[in-house]
Amino acid sequence: MTRPSAGAFLLDEVEVAQYLQNEPEFFARHAQLLKDLRLPHQARGSVSLVEAKLEQQRLRIYDLEDDITALMTVAGENERIFRVYMDLMPQLFHCQSVVELELCLRQTLQSQLRLAAVRLILDSRTITCTPALASESLERLYRERMASQNEYLGRLGKEEKLRLFQHSLVNSCALIRLGEQGELGLLAFGSADASHYGSDMDTFLLRQLADVVSRVLTKLVAVEPQLNEPG
Repeated sequence: MTRPSAGAFLLDEVEVAQYLQNEPEFFARHAQLLKDLRLPHQARGSVSLVEAKLEQQRLRIYDLEDDITALMTVAGENERIFRVYMDLMPQLFHCQSVVELELCLRQTLQSQLRLAAVRLILDSRTITCTPALASESLERLYRERMASQNEYLGRLGKEEKLRLFQHSLVNSCALIRLGEQGELGLLAFGSADASHYGSDMDTFLLRQLADVVSRVLTKLVAVEPQLNEPG
C-alpha cells in the first residue's frame, strides 16, 4: 500500500479560514488550542489567541476613546460658534446701512471667533449701484470655485485671496452666496489657520447666518438710495 506524501495533507489557507468561519463552535470544542496556539508578537515574541484578541480589543477601545474626545471637541467648538451667532443675529437686524452691516459682522466674528478677515461683497448685477469690480471678481470666483455650489470651504490662490481679503493673512476661507439664487453677493470668512475651513466641514451654521444676512441686506438695499462698496 502506497503511503500518501506529506503534501497530500496540506490545506489551503482559504479553506481553513472558511471552515473556521463556518464552525463558530470549533474552539469551544477544542478549548486547549486557544492556549497552545501562538501568534508572533513584535514586543513579546509570541502570544496566545486569547491574548491577541484582548490586545485587539484594547486597541479598539483606545481608538474609540480618541474618537469620542475629538467629537466632544468639535461639539464644544460648534456650541461656542452657535452662541456667537445667536448673539450676533439680533444685532444685524438693527443695522441701518450696508456698511454698518459689514462692520457688525466683522467686529463680532473677528474678535470672538478669531477670524483674520470678514467681507461682505455685493453683486452689482443685482444691486446696480455697487462698483463693477465687485461683479467681475464675483463672476470669476463663481466660475473657478463655486460653479455648481453655493458654498466653498478651503484654500485660495494668491490672487484670489488678494481680491477678496486684500492683505489680510488668510490661509483658508469659507465663501457662501447670499440670496435665494446667490444673486445678492458673497459672504466671505478668512482664517489664518490653513486647516480651519475644509471641504468636510458642516456648513449648517454658516448657511443660517448667511440667510439672516440676506434678509437684512434685502431690506437695506430697498431703502438705501446709494450704496458704497463696504471697505
